Amino acid sequence: MIFELVRQWQENKHKLEEYFKTTKQKKYETYKIIALKVFEICLPKAINNSGWNLNRITIIDHGDYSGTQIFIIPTNTPEPGVKDYVMTDTYYGSCSGCDTLQRIRDCDNDLPTDEQVKEYMTLALHLMQKIKKLAL
Repeated sequence: MIFELVRQWQENKHKLEEYFKTTKQKKYETYKIIALKVFEICLPKAINNSGWNLNRITIIDHGDYSGTQIFIIPTNTPEPGVKDYVMTDTYYGSCSGCDTLQRIRDCDNDLPTDEQVKEYMTLALHLMQKIKKLAL
């Protein structure tokens, strides 16, 4: 884990929790949206303090019914080099029995319960904990 990002997570995670509590689940029904919210709300400063270019997120996903999604996020610099990128990932499944997000959401589009908020926060924490630089 990257110490600076852990510090930001600790300072801002309550904002993400509030977002989940007050936003209907249909607004964050994909792993991509949750990953973007982790960066947007909890990790506003990139490693070089420039911020993130969340419009340029790249997702690698070669699965069909299950697999891994890899999210590659550049810092907000004009021409990012390999050292200006971080990545995180998540595994997904094809049903609520094997997919974390589907199990949490349970086909519900309304505001989440307190238990669902805790589970969304755990999912977000795991995305944050997996963040790595592409180059040292």
